[in-house]
Amino acid sequence: MTFSIVAVDRESKEVGFAIASCSWDAGQVAFARAELGAIASQAKGNLDFLGRYFELLPGADNGEEVLKAFRAQDDEFETRQVGLAALTHAPVAFTGSQCSPWAGHTTGLDYACQGDILAGPQVIEAMATAFEKTEGSLFERLFAALHAGDQAGGDLRGRQSARLCVMKRGWGQPGTHTQIDLVIPDHDDPVAEMGRVLGVRGHLVTIFGLLGEAASAERTACVEALDRLAEFLSDKLEPRYLDWWETLADRYFAQGEVEKAESAYRTYLGINPALKTVLAADAINGSFPEELARRLKLLD
Repeated sequence: MTFSIVAVDRESKEVGFAIASCSWDAGQVAFARAELGAIASQAKGNLDFLGRYFELLPGADNGEEVLKAFRAQDDEFETRQVGLAALTHAPVAFTGSQCSPWAGHTTGLDYACQGDILAGPQVIEAMATAFEKTEGSLFERLFAALHAGDQAGGDLRGRQSARLCVMKRGWGQPGTHTQIDLVIPDHDDPVAEMGRVLGVRGHLVTIFGLLGEAASAERTACVEALDRLAEFLSDKLEPRYLDWWETLADRYFAQGEVEKAESAYRTYLGINPALKTVLAADAINGSFPEELARRLKLLD
């Protein structure tokens, strides 16, 4: 009822997984730990394996030793399906003889794909091919694999949830090492929704990059970076981008580009005219530039 991929990037030291299923929040059956690896425990998954993997990993010569230890502690091991990937050894996978058909797995350089109650072996094959042929960061390759498996038929029962997680030391909130952890717990088309959200995330990465470039540049280069940001935002007129239009306007004004600041604020108000009252109140209390307030006719 689940298809997943666990993988590592040995050069960047990224580790992670991607998973989808016709069940609520399928990502609960997978786990990754920075600078170590990732595991998926599915079919009739044993969630005790998730933490146990990282206890066993430092002393294991290979993944088969970990699987042997799992079998020794679990009388129902033949109902399980497990995928293991680690920075210290080759990936391995296991599909128990009592997993529901179609069930199976494949491994390749730095990844393992596995699934049960699937449309057929083409799901796993498509995932492996996509992961191997996709260039880019680990999360991009993981999503490509998940999308390919979904398009190849995925879970025989249908669609409900998906998750993609990549861990890398030093990323995310202090101590979390989370580069990305995107959970779609319940959706009619969760993998497609994940792709949409990743697209928005990609836009934010571009925005942050241009703002960072502007912040560290001399005035001329700063304005050029802001101009590129304005061009990038030009077709992004949904409320989710309001804050970035406001930031762009403020940065322009700080550089003395009053007309460009006015234009950005006009776009901002075009997206949501109700915010004119907010800017007017800010102008009255002195927290919004008087010159821009006059140009925008906020106090008329």
